[in-house]
Amino acid sequence: MTAERCDGHVDATAARARLAALQRGAAGAYATITEADAALRTVAARRVAAERVLRHAAAVRQAAVRAAAAHARAQPGLFGQLASGLRARARWRRGQAALDAAVAEAERRLADARRALAPARDEFAAHVRARGEAAAALRRLTAECAAARAEITACLGDHGQAG
Repeated sequence: MTAERCDGHVDATAARARLAALQRGAAGAYATITEADAALRTVAARRVAAERVLRHAAAVRQAAVRAAAAHARAQPGLFGQLASGLRARARWRRGQAALDAAVAEAERRLADARRALAPARDEFAAHVRARGEAAAALRRLTAECAAARAEITACLGDHGQAG
């Protein structure tokens, strides 16, 4: 309770003014929570889309790596080279070069997807933090409002005044 408390109508009026200010603050905190929820829905959709792109890029890269490894294991032996007039080795090298290029492209796309996901995660975390701070402020203001109401009731009850 405040030091100016219960000296009559003036103290109850001051407590009511403090309650009104606290209620405005609580309404602002609630509005911030509502805005953060709306922003979180939007940012979450962007984050999910970025994660989907990342998963796809990782799957494409993995498939390219597997294909290159399988092709490397299928390198033509001496008999295959002789049977094709030594053209099998040249075909294999061209195929291996194409697969190596595909792996490099897949790795580039995977790196791009990772870079695109990082800001989406950071933005999502920032909105979650802001919402948490607003929720904590709302809880604090709600408790302060309850204390102000109790103070008003005590002031009015001590002096027999009706609110």
